[in-house]
Amino acid sequence: MRLTLVFFAVLCCFVQAGAQGPVIWLPADPSPAEQKAAGVLAHYLREMTREEVLVHDQPATAEKWSRKRPIVLFGKHPALEPFGLDTPPALADDAYFLQGKNNVFHIAGGGDMGAEYGVYDLLERLGCRKYSPRDSLIPFVGRLVLPLLSPVTQKPAFPYRELHYEPAFDEDWARWHRLKTRHDKAQEWGLFVHTFHVLCPAETYFSEHPEYFSWNGAQRSPGQLCLSNDTVRQIVAAALREKMLEKPEATYWSVSQDDNYDFCKCPRCAASDARYGSPAGTLLTFVNAVAAEFPDKVISTLAYQYTRKAPVDIRPAPNVSICLCSIECNRGQPITEGCRDFARDVEEWATLTDNLMIWDYVVQFRSYVSPFPNWHTLQPNLRLFQKHGVRMLFEQGSGGDRSEFSEMRAYLLAKLMWNPQVDMDSILLDFGKGYYGSAQPAVWGYIHDLTTSLSANGNHLWIYDIPQNERFLSDSLLRTHFLNLMYAERRLGADTARQNRVLAARLPISFARAERAKTDSVALREILDDSREQSQRGLQLFVDGCKTAGFRNLHENRYTPEAYMQDYLSFIEKQRMAAGSRAHAPVLTTPASATYAKGYPNELTNRRIGETDYRYNWLGFQGNDLQVTVQVQGDTCSEISVSFLQDQQSWVFFPKRVVFEVSADGVHFRQVHAEDIEIVPDGKKATKTVGATLAAAPAGVRFVRVTATNTGTCPGWHTCNGNPCWIFADEVVVW
Repeated sequence: MRLTLVFFAVLCCFVQAGAQGPVIWLPADPSPAEQKAAGVLAHYLREMTREEVLVHDQPATAEKWSRKRPIVLFGKHPALEPFGLDTPPALADDAYFLQGKNNVFHIAGGGDMGAEYGVYDLLERLGCRKYSPRDSLIPFVGRLVLPLLSPVTQKPAFPYRELHYEPAFDEDWARWHRLKTRHDKAQEWGLFVHTFHVLCPAETYFSEHPEYFSWNGAQRSPGQLCLSNDTVRQIVAAALREKMLEKPEATYWSVSQDDNYDFCKCPRCAASDARYGSPAGTLLTFVNAVAAEFPDKVISTLAYQYTRKAPVDIRPAPNVSICLCSIECNRGQPITEGCRDFARDVEEWATLTDNLMIWDYVVQFRSYVSPFPNWHTLQPNLRLFQKHGVRMLFEQGSGGDRSEFSEMRAYLLAKLMWNPQVDMDSILLDFGKGYYGSAQPAVWGYIHDLTTSLSANGNHLWIYDIPQNERFLSDSLLRTHFLNLMYAERRLGADTARQNRVLAARLPISFARAERAKTDSVALREILDDSREQSQRGLQLFVDGCKTAGFRNLHENRYTPEAYMQDYLSFIEKQRMAAGSRAHAPVLTTPASATYAKGYPNELTNRRIGETDYRYNWLGFQGNDLQVTVQVQGDTCSEISVSFLQDQQSWVFFPKRVVFEVSADGVHFRQVHAEDIEIVPDGKKATKTVGATLAAAPAGVRFVRVTATNTGTCPGWHTCNGNPCWIFADEVVVW
């Protein structure tokens, strides 16, 4: 038995002596951050080498294996000098120091994450990649050779980096890419944007104290607060204090306007706005006073829409952070070219405060699955923000939903948020080769041609738009690249993972072609000639593709591919009805707004169906009723219908009453149908078709008159009550 034990001990010595696995040495008293980073590195090195990775905190053992194993040292390690490595400098939070020599590598980091960020840097130098939460590359190496690297210190361009894209919702992906994680965000923020209604809720105060809320020029409205009212400030500060007691560890607390334009225009607020040259001055007066009560917290507020322009003669308090939002900007050009007024705002706010946050928008919000070629704007925009000393950056993508090229955009943006000066093309090429494999040239060709077409067609790219209106989406371009990507997908053979990634790149083309067909007479005729079963099969392919590619929603309001299919089928049926309509030559009693469809009455009988965007295929009437008389081809009438739109956030309401009348001579009319519609709070965009089937089709009908009664002003419960509201109508159909 004794001989067996001796033999086993000798065998272990030989195995250990011959081992080539890496060794990680921590300092004698490692910080929790260094211990965490060492654990992460050990995990990945085991995956790469298939060998045991030793983790030690005894520096004396360094010389024992110095010539046999790759060594990674952390922090201010005593073995640095024997290995000829430099002592790291003092490092700020998130910054890290790297050096490599003779198969020995040194990592030092600042704050809670610096060392771990240094580990991810080393892993990428060794060939590892984390493309998405689902897709990583961890290469196998027979013998690990650590990189030779002169001493280098890395620090972020923006101390606070938050990416609102699906990959960044994954803790591991976000840490790898040196971003704020969802967990850390939840710990650091007590309240985040649009908080007036939380701190001074209308349901609590409005009925008894309407003076706490904004005067919109007609009456008091619950849309925003009256910021010149001292009692409102006291209420907000008291509510904020209670919130802080519930979450004392949080640093950031937002005291900011709600998401509407209904700012207070009472005499005191208006005078303050005039004095400071912007409503932002009135807001800052209010927020600075609140912030003075919480000197150990950071009070964040928005410079958004009506408060975007920087004020004069007032500065944010030292503990006030300004969140400047670029929602209005054209995404087809860098901000310095396509949105010069916002570039001016960045510069002016930067002269007023060192605590500037940018809320930037990098996705097509109306259609997550729609071509959106903004690649060429990302780097120059972040360089602009870096130039003006922006400290906090929030890049808003599609949130928890996957969207067009969301993995690649998130990957690129993460690199740019750390350092806007990196070689963007190299990053994209590296990502493309690893993520798409042999299909990368087809994907790159599509993106290149899409971007070139955007430039050739005016560089207009908006975050709320539809393919029907985007001139850069030519039918030939879409058709060519649909086929190119489909062929590239097939050539991947059994590589199912990459096939699905190319499918995700191709689906936005399918979506754009389907949407553009709605306003293309030839394509629409082909759709109408198909049976319902044929249309359903084609749309089901799109739905199935979305499931495979992971596209759960098509826009920010949780609009599923399945709902899109049903709406498209409904559109086809409505279009069939409209195509057979005998209504023509519409005459309006009161003109429509020239802002939409140029106010042309023919929009009501052009056989094109409007959907849920009031900018397309709708006629609008603000504060006025709709009354239209149409001529009827033939002399009978059995059915009448007309459609209306609801988008209450945009002041668009259904009419409160709709009346149908018929006439033989266009002078004398008789009522054949009337319908009342209850106007209730509803945040969803919707369409409603009011129709009537006449019991006995009257003969001699040559004219039909439709009257839709506008509710007049936004109701009392609406944030913009008292303001003139809209009705939008489309397609009077007569059978």
